[in-house]
Amino acid sequence: MGKKSFRFLWIGQTMANAGDILYIVGLISAIYAVTGSALYMALLPFFNMTARMVSALLAPFLLDRVLLQRLLAFSQMGKTAVLFVLVLFLNVFLKDGLLTVLFVFVGLIAFLDGWASPARGALLPRLVEKHELVKANSFIAVIDRTIQLGIWPLGAILVAGFGAAQTVWFTVALYLAASVLMIGLLKTAAIDREETIHEKKFDGFKEGWMTILKTPFLLLISVTELIETAAGVVWIAAIMYIYVAEVLQAGEAWWGYINSSFFAGLLIGGMLGLKFSSVIEARLKLFIIAGGILTAAITLCFALIANPFIALALSMLFGFCSQLKGVAQQTIVQVNVKERLLPKVYSAQEAAYFAVFGLGTLVFGYLTEWGGPRFIFGLSGGLLVVSALLLIVFRAYLHEKALLNE
Repeated sequence: MGKKSFRFLWIGQTMANAGDILYIVGLISAIYAVTGSALYMALLPFFNMTARMVSALLAPFLLDRVLLQRLLAFSQMGKTAVLFVLVLFLNVFLKDGLLTVLFVFVGLIAFLDGWASPARGALLPRLVEKHELVKANSFIAVIDRTIQLGIWPLGAILVAGFGAAQTVWFTVALYLAASVLMIGLLKTAAIDREETIHEKKFDGFKEGWMTILKTPFLLLISVTELIETAAGVVWIAAIMYIYVAEVLQAGEAWWGYINSSFFAGLLIGGMLGLKFSSVIEARLKLFIIAGGILTAAITLCFALIANPFIALALSMLFGFCSQLKGVAQQTIVQVNVKERLLPKVYSAQEAAYFAVFGLGTLVFGYLTEWGGPRFIFGLSGGLLVVSALLLIVFRAYLHEKALLNE
C-alpha cells in the first residue's frame, strides 16, 4: 500500500470528502442566517442526493470512454471550478433571494462527485496488490469515518470563528489541493483502459445492471444492501432525535452521544479490519453473514430498550459490526468482478441505493409519526432479519465470479 499512486488517491479523496462536508456546513449556516427556514436547509441534502443518483445512473456512459484516473481528475477539477464560482456569488444569491441558483450549484457539485465514488472503488484494486485489498479497504474506511466524525464539528467551529463565506473559501483550497493530487494520480498510475465496443448506444449503460442481475453473488449482495439501506434510514437525525426524546426520555445531548458512538464503532471496526486484514480475507463469507445477523439483532434490541447507556453501547456495536461487514463485502466484490465491469457495477449499485434511501426517508418519516420510534426500529430490525436470512440461505453464492461474455 506504499505506492505513490495509492497515496495520491487516498490523500486527494480525503481532502475532497472533507471539502464536501465543510462547504455544506457553510451553506447551511449562510442560508439559515438569511432565511431562518429549516425547509431551505433540508433542501440542501435533497438536491445533493438527487444529483448524485442521476450522476450514478449516467456514469456508465463516461466509464466506457474515459480512464478512471482521468475521470477522477476531471470530476475534482470541475467541482473546484463550480465551487469557486458559487463562493464568488454567494452573498449575491442570498441577498437577492436567488436560492434556486444556489441549489443548482449544489446539484452540479454533487453531480460531478457522483462519478468519483464508483471510479475510486473500481480503481483501488488496480493500485494495490490483491493480498492487500482488505487492508486497503479498511484503511480507506477508517479515513472516511474519521472525516465523517470530525469534519462536521470542525465545520461548526470554523463557521463560528470565521463565518460561512470564509469556511466555503477554505473548501475551495481543499478542492484545489485535491485536484492537484488527482492530476498527480493521472500521471503516476499507468493503467490502461480495456477497449469496449458496444453495438448499441445504451449497451454500456445497461452493462452494470445486467452484470448484477446475471451474477448470483452480486445480485445477493446488491439486494441485501438495498434492504439494509432502507433499514438504515432509522439512523438519520430526525428519527434518532425522536427516539432519544420519546423512548430514552433523555436530553438533547444524548442524541449527539449516540451519533458519536455509532461513528466511533465504525472507526474501531475499520481500524481492527486494518490490523487483522488477513483474518478477514480468509473468512469473507463469515464476516458478511455474521455482520448481517448481528446488525439485525442489535436493531431489534433498540426497539425494546429504554436505557440510554445501553443504547449508547448498542449504537457503537452496530457501527462496529456494519463496518466489518462492509469491508468484507467491498473486498469480495472487488476480487471477483472483472476490472472492466467493476465501475459500472458500483454505479448501478449507488444509483439504486440513493433512490432507496431517498424514498425510505420519506416513508420512514411518515411511519415514525404514525407508529412511533419503537415501531420504526422494529420494522428496521425486521428488514435486517430478512437480509440476514437471504445471506444465510444463499450463502453458497458468496464465492462466484462474474463470468459474462465480453
